[in-house]
Amino acid sequence: MSDDARFDPADRSEYDLVRAANVIVPLSPVRKARICGGVALLGSLAAPVVATLPGAVREAAFSGPPLATPLGVAAVVLVGALAAGGAGLGLVALQRRLARGPEPSGDGVWRVLAVEDALTGIGFVTGGLGVVVGLTLLASGHWGVDALETLRRNGTEPYAPVSALPVTPRLTTAVALAVGLVVLAATVAVDGE
Repeated sequence: MSDDARFDPADRSEYDLVRAANVIVPLSPVRKARICGGVALLGSLAAPVVATLPGAVREAAFSGPPLATPLGVAAVVLVGALAAGGAGLGLVALQRRLARGPEPSGDGVWRVLAVEDALTGIGFVTGGLGVVVGLTLLASGHWGVDALETLRRNGTEPYAPVSALPVTPRLTTAVALAVGLVVLAATVAVDGE
């Protein structure tokens, strides 16, 4: 069978054709949701990263137990995990709506694609950046006290306590783990329908 016969545009719906030509990330919504769930799960590394900081860094950067200290960077990781999780659940809902039909047509195609692209951007960009940048800053203490001093001289304080937001590495890990598992379970449920 030739490729031309296998991908005959006449056999594809209006939605499939418009989506193939215009979607930003060419994965199905459920696959994107799985990636978002993985990003959220990655956020659950906040507590293990902080718990394994060298003793010299813990003494220099923390006045109390590191896992129970509210940190601005832990809040960044939490926001990233929540953004990825929310986007993942939105993509699961979108996949479910598409699977149940009817397939969108006319202006409805563009609305569905706009929602899909917006959720993808929130999950991949906001979620991914929040989790990766936050975890990188939390892990910066693993490079030693000198690395922390260099970051401070450049205006970055990775372990700045923030009393206004009681977001600890322990809380971040618990929420990110729960959110990631919920998203991944939702993708399995949608695949089973």
